Amino acid sequence: MDDDFLSEILAEEARHEEEAARMEAEAREYEAMQARQYSDGGGNANGKPKMGGAGRTMPKGASGGSFSKMEEELKKKEAERASIQAAKDEELQEQEAERIRLKREAAFEAELKKMNEEQKKKSLQQKKKDAKIVNRILKASKAGKHYSVLGIRNFEVQIGPYYVLNFSIGPLVLFRVKTKAIKRVYRNLARIVHPDKNKDGRAEEAFHALEQSAAILTDDKQRQDYDKKIIAARRRKNKYAVDSVLRVSHMAWSQTASTLKVTKKVLGPFSTPILVVGALIMP
Repeated sequence: MDDDFLSEILAEEARHEEEAARMEAEAREYEAMQARQYSDGGGNANGKPKMGGAGRTMPKGASGGSFSKMEEELKKKEAERASIQAAKDEELQEQEAERIRLKREAAFEAELKKMNEEQKKKSLQQKKKDAKIVNRILKASKAGKHYSVLGIRNFEVQIGPYYVLNFSIGPLVLFRVKTKAIKRVYRNLARIVHPDKNKDGRAEEAFHALEQSAAILTDDKQRQDYDKKIIAARRRKNKYAVDSVLRVSHMAWSQTASTLKVTKKVLGPFSTPILVVGALIMP
């Protein structure tokens, strides 16, 4: 089974190399085309082609618009290739993670065969606990929730800006988890998730996810950027919730107004006293 995984990985790497070579050839062709159009005095000091004159080297019938369209199409193709390459890389990583998982599971089963019943029971109980932690980390990592990967609840509340004697002191941030605390949590969790300690098959994958989240949260710049994304997503979610409530309220009010209008039309001059009495006797 390991040989099959290795063969698939090697074949995929060969395909990646062919794709990269093709992309490089197209890029060289594009650069050569630019050089032909801007050479022999056809470009000014800013590298832009001159319009007309003896130095013009654009082919007959070509225009700046068609060249821009060609450039745009090339960029689009490069973006598509990058997306495809990212998907292939992710698939390779998943295959490698599965290969490691199967190898670790097989090693664990081999260890169980050497144990007595009491040792097996304890080892299986520990593996169950290890799997629970690993699954939590991988689930949070896949969702991009770095605080959840470390099991941290960042109750960050921003109040402000405050103003004292007309001098702004900026926003006041409360309950922000300190970098020192994040590092401490990471060290403690790393001991539990480390592949040498944790018996779950995906422990190595979880350990790498833990390292990645800790690296982001302990770097001031990366953490600031990540927190901004969280705040933006939270605002969008809150806006959607408020818009939904307002939409439902508007529909309910419209329905009520329509019902009152029909009732008033049917009951005529008796509609007001009947509605008032009905409202009073309702529980």
